[in-house]
Amino acid sequence: MASHSPVRSLLARAGSVLRNQQTLKRIARGVLARLAPGLLTRLQAATRHASSLSQFSTAWAPSQPAKPSNLHPKLADPDLLTLERPDDLDPAALGNPASSRQTVLEPVFELGQMRQSTTTVCFVVSTHGDDPIGLQRTMQSILRQTDPGWETLLCCDSVEDAQVAQWLDVDWRIRRHVRNGRFVNETEDLLAACLQATTVFIGLVSAGDVLDDDLVKRVGEQARNRHEADLVYTDEARLLADDKVGAPFYKPDWSPEYQQAVNMLGRFVAIRKALLLNIAKPAGLHAQAAEYALLLDAAAHARGVAHVDDIMYVRATEASRPGGFFAPDALADAGRVLERFARQEAEQACVEPGAAPGSLHVRWPKPAMPVTLLILSGMQKRELPGLGEVTLATHFVRSIIEKSSARDYRIIVVDDGAVDEELRALLDRHGHSTRTCPPRAPFSFAYKANFATSLVESGIALLLNDDLEVISPDWIQELAGQAARRDVGVAGCRLLFGDGTLQHAGIVLGHGGAVGHVFHAAPADGSEYLGMASIDRNWSGVTGAVMAYRKEVFDKVGGFDPALRTDYNDVDFCLKCEALGYRIVYTPAATLYHFHNSSLQRKHDSSPERDLFLSRWSAAVRRDPYFNKNFQNRSAEEPLVPQE
Repeated sequence: MASHSPVRSLLARAGSVLRNQQTLKRIARGVLARLAPGLLTRLQAATRHASSLSQFSTAWAPSQPAKPSNLHPKLADPDLLTLERPDDLDPAALGNPASSRQTVLEPVFELGQMRQSTTTVCFVVSTHGDDPIGLQRTMQSILRQTDPGWETLLCCDSVEDAQVAQWLDVDWRIRRHVRNGRFVNETEDLLAACLQATTVFIGLVSAGDVLDDDLVKRVGEQARNRHEADLVYTDEARLLADDKVGAPFYKPDWSPEYQQAVNMLGRFVAIRKALLLNIAKPAGLHAQAAEYALLLDAAAHARGVAHVDDIMYVRATEASRPGGFFAPDALADAGRVLERFARQEAEQACVEPGAAPGSLHVRWPKPAMPVTLLILSGMQKRELPGLGEVTLATHFVRSIIEKSSARDYRIIVVDDGAVDEELRALLDRHGHSTRTCPPRAPFSFAYKANFATSLVESGIALLLNDDLEVISPDWIQELAGQAARRDVGVAGCRLLFGDGTLQHAGIVLGHGGAVGHVFHAAPADGSEYLGMASIDRNWSGVTGAVMAYRKEVFDKVGGFDPALRTDYNDVDFCLKCEALGYRIVYTPAATLYHFHNSSLQRKHDSSPERDLFLSRWSAAVRRDPYFNKNFQNRSAEEPLVPQE
């Protein structure tokens, strides 16, 4: 860099002279462009790389006043959208549209500096339509990357695009990819342009969207920490009409069921080039479905998927609502994509629209193995609206028999020594039974659940409280179909209070200090944060009130820990499953009422059991992979709903 010192001295003097001389600046740029384009390129490079030349950079740029900006604080530079393009090249001043062909590369040692970067990223910017301001906004954010390990391929039509040509002299890392034919969709641009990329990772950027200054740096950090990661994705947000950034999409770490329900990966996703080169081109699909197909395929073949849990990408436009949901005209194509994908796991799997508009749901086939419903009951009674006082177990069994569409199951009510006569007659009439759990004091849910599961020789156990009532007829098939899958350890469902609000839609770690029901008491109308309680997804735990698992999984993890008698035993069981490589799946396709705390009146928390749980799972509690860090400090009593 020492060889540049005379040039820097000259530029510093020139900057002080040219600061307010706009006419002289334009003349100087035009002369250099016509007579010495290589020198102009080097001067521009020098101004970019020398922070001491900020005065010259200011003098060289157009003199438009910057307007105030209210961008999201997650962006590294809060005035990103109002900055002029660095070293702006005015075509009128240049008077030489062919100058892009005369670009002189920066010194080789600067190229070497880039190549020494641990991780390099190629941004494939898909340009279609006339939007020079949007492209300027995108390129500005790329040029501001704090890690130099990037290159950009601008995809354009065969006719030389004036928008693209202006950028080819700005930086040697910016190149052009000319489409072989008309524009189809951005996914096709990505797959075609990746052949020209010289980087380790490649990612798609829509012209007009904005990248955080540290995007390449943060992707590199993840790649260094997880060498097997073939995909690295980030959180994202939306550019609103008033130039503010809002509608943040805070994502969990890799959640396969979430990605099936919607396009959770979204933007930005850096895909290892070696993986991308082996992905088949999705054909004949809506643009959103084509991108979804590519990401499903890439994730399925990736050795690992890493997540940057900060907003690194801001979308300027979006055809559907935030959260990865599909536009109405894309949903059918996306469903066909997912169905082909799901049938690689189970030939009879089928896909249908999910409960949340714009989402998908996989109906896994009825399992060949037997399904046993284990209802733990102390024969408590309770007043229920419109029914008066009822024995809860009797009420629940009747709702199972009358409202469930499944027929191939058996019910075992596990009692404490006394059985309601009406219940006994109901069970006998339909071929079901009761078993008495050997007495043990004090009460232990873990002990009773272990005894109940020991009654199942093989197949799927569906562990149930007795204070429930069936809402969705297919709840048994939905839970059993999930639990029968090889990589699933536990399946859980959506539970509603009697007033219709959410009681359970998954359990998170660290919420309220230990664990919590993140959507507790929120309306069950899809208005929760990005519909997360209304789609299939993964959580770190589900409640033991309704929990489906294979007997072989139960045996592998050693069942429920008797040391956790009344609290945390269900989450502990789920975490033990995850430690063995199984996933925990939540599906709202199975929905029941839960008359909470009817089965066991107890305190919210038990300190000795809490201490044991925290000592065992402290690392997981510090960072729940399925719960974005931006939510970690929310109150356990505050439902996760959109914030203004």
